[in-house]
Amino acid sequence: MKTVTKKEKNRTPIPPKTILRLWVKAAGRCQFEGCNKQLWRDDITMKECNKAYVAHIVAAEEGGERGDPIKSKLLCTEYSNLMLLCADCHNRVDEKGIGGKNYPEDVLLKMKQIHEERIERQTGIDQDKHSEILLFGANIGKHDSPLCYKMAHQTIIDTHYPSSQKGIELGLTNSGILDHTQRFWECEEENLRINFDNYVKRQRQSGTIKHLSVFGLAPQPLLILLGSLLGELHPTEVYQLHREPKTWKWLNEMDEVTFEVIKPQNSYPTVALVFALSATITEDRIVSVLGEECSIWTFTVNKPNNDFLRNREQLARFRTELRLLLNEIKARHGQNNLIHVFPAMPSAMAIELGRVRMPKADLPMLVYDQNFQNPAGGFYQTIKID
Repeated sequence: MKTVTKKEKNRTPIPPKTILRLWVKAAGRCQFEGCNKQLWRDDITMKECNKAYVAHIVAAEEGGERGDPIKSKLLCTEYSNLMLLCADCHNRVDEKGIGGKNYPEDVLLKMKQIHEERIERQTGIDQDKHSEILLFGANIGKHDSPLCYKMAHQTIIDTHYPSSQKGIELGLTNSGILDHTQRFWECEEENLRINFDNYVKRQRQSGTIKHLSVFGLAPQPLLILLGSLLGELHPTEVYQLHREPKTWKWLNEMDEVTFEVIKPQNSYPTVALVFALSATITEDRIVSVLGEECSIWTFTVNKPNNDFLRNREQLARFRTELRLLLNEIKARHGQNNLIHVFPAMPSAMAIELGRVRMPKADLPMLVYDQNFQNPAGGFYQTIKID
């Protein structure tokens, strides 16, 4: 229990209305940056209690941390000078002799402002803005997928409430099978289809899931398959991991991307669709797999690179252009054909490729992957999407 000093006994008490306002604006959580600890419940017993400290930014006494001969008395009971803190953070900012140096007035005021603005944004989200977080990761070469619920939660919180505390994870965890083997694709495809039916499809049909926020990092054939399972009929937002800055949030940057479709000059029965978006794919690499007599369609961008997808508008334009392209390929090569897909594209676009494809109208796809550890070398067949 906190010991009340003689000075605190003689101090002008903070009005209950001010303390109540502080609790409400802080949502009952510690306002120290990076803490956010709940202050109304014991972490171990889960019993309700009051663990909060109403802390002064400018000390209530001139000799305290961040104390001031004039402001200490003037601001002693002012809401603008108070923070709601847990015990650890209260000790941190008021540590004798160094609390004021380490955490000066302007720093604590900024923490208070950022915390209260965040709570205001979150509680201002409409009730129909709940979204279920969907995580799908699989081994990419020797690298596992850096996906976690906390990251996804922080990404969507400005526009949606997470519908659950854990979200849905569809990928195989701790899989020792690498993606250059046929067994990898068989296991991952089967796992994805089964988990999707069990954890997504049934909940969507029952109305439990009203909106999905999708985060995927996996070999692109699996992401395309995931998109085909998701489809376009259910409200969904797909996110992209950016490299610089490293974030999943969509960025407010100018759209300087120009999409281009390079059409084949000849019409052969074998049709290839190349997505040269995150890297350049030359036609000789396709010919080495499908032979000389193939019609190669290339969907590319003015400057292919692995971090060009920056905002929602680019992804929306990609979807529009892709719909037109799939329809044109079908009209030119016939409704009974097959598209051989060679993807080098951002993860979000791979998922959207699967979503955009209409199962009853568009041509089936045979998706290829590139891995030089595979005996075939270069591109090889992985998953067929009917």
